[in-house]
Amino acid sequence: MASRVGFIWDIDGVVIDSPHEEAWRLTVMKEPWGADGLTSDFYFTHVASRPRYEGAHNILELLGVYERLGATSEEEKKKLMEEYAAEKDALIKDLIQRGQFTLFTDAVPLLLKAKRAGILQAAASASKNASTMLRNTPRSRVLRELGDDFGALAEGDTLYSAFDFDACGVDVGGKEQILRYAAEGLLAFPEGKIERFFVFEDAPSGIMAAKSLGYYAVGVLRIGEKSALEKAGADIVTEDLATIEVEELLRLGA
Repeated sequence: MASRVGFIWDIDGVVIDSPHEEAWRLTVMKEPWGADGLTSDFYFTHVASRPRYEGAHNILELLGVYERLGATSEEEKKKLMEEYAAEKDALIKDLIQRGQFTLFTDAVPLLLKAKRAGILQAAASASKNASTMLRNTPRSRVLRELGDDFGALAEGDTLYSAFDFDACGVDVGGKEQILRYAAEGLLAFPEGKIERFFVFEDAPSGIMAAKSLGYYAVGVLRIGEKSALEKAGADIVTEDLATIEVEELLRLGA
């Protein structure tokens, strides 16, 4: 039964509450960028689940940074965008190495229970740092924060070990291409006789990408409005993944 479904998880915002939003905001507030207005709603709408350069461009364009710095040509904008993204990346790598991220305690148990049930799972975040956060989450931290690993992790494992395929930060295009790449990776396993994919996403853009591929979309409401995920086409919208059982999803995939 389990081999008939595959789970594809967005990481940042669904499994791990990363410092991405904070890093984008702290960086753009510094000189030479000097912009306010990068609210959580702005991040959710224009940056979350988007490729790094697309998110950087949206911030600089919509917050008027290009205009303030006199960048009018595409070449000038591209140079500023790359500089801003690089500065943000240096900051977030430092924050991650210092362990300044938290686990979503509703998502990790469902992920681990699915692992124990034999469901093939892929990590599929647009962020190249998502894999690093997973690798920097040892079993000991999972046990400390959750009190259980549900028999899914062995001694020496990290949260990264719960996934069968890593599609985080791959250079294949936007979120739709990343999700397709993740699905193809799971289907390549000998036991990957998957008939339905379940995608766990917190951003409307991710939900739309999942639905465009014909996948079942579970909208995880972290910030923003429930209606945004519903409008994007989510089959389920929940504020708490603890309300969803593995068996329930298996029935939907039957």
